[in-house]
Amino acid sequence: MLDLFAVIWIVLFLFGLIIFIHGLPAMLAVGPIPTSKRGIEKAVKLADIKLGENFYELGCGEGRVLVKTVEKYDCFGVGYELVIPYYLLAKIRAKFSKKSKNINVRCQNFFKADLSEADVIFCFLTPGLMQKLGKYFQEQKLKKGVRIISYAFRIKNLEPEKIIKHGKENWNIYLYRL
Repeated sequence: MLDLFAVIWIVLFLFGLIIFIHGLPAMLAVGPIPTSKRGIEKAVKLADIKLGENFYELGCGEGRVLVKTVEKYDCFGVGYELVIPYYLLAKIRAKFSKKSKNINVRCQNFFKADLSEADVIFCFLTPGLMQKLGKYFQEQKLKKGVRIISYAFRIKNLEPEKIIKHGKENWNIYLYRL
């Protein structure tokens, strides 16, 4: 007969497996592409985030960029992530942040999100998703002067205000202002 400890571990393992399997299609479609520490610093510096502004990250993964930005710039952060394992990691990272009260991680499709309060929007997404963002941003009621930072890929239908070369893959960092 199994003891209570073994039953708890089996249940936790099965729960974790179910979450992983649920998120697998999205992980395969998007894939984890972590940003470099230097790249994050360059991108966020380019955004010129001010105290108390709202920083939104579309596809926040495990929340590394979101949490570091909120901690460094004393701003408010909202992250969107659909892949359940990444979302859970982002929630945990945000919970243990010294600025946890300023961070909100949502398991929601950012194409259905209200971005009207964003001062800065950060995205490092696949080229296919980036193609859809230009039209999406133009259709949204975004704040006048919102800064959009795109790491690695251009946003179709938008003209960048500034481009910074970054990395050996020649990925650029793009700043857009609407």
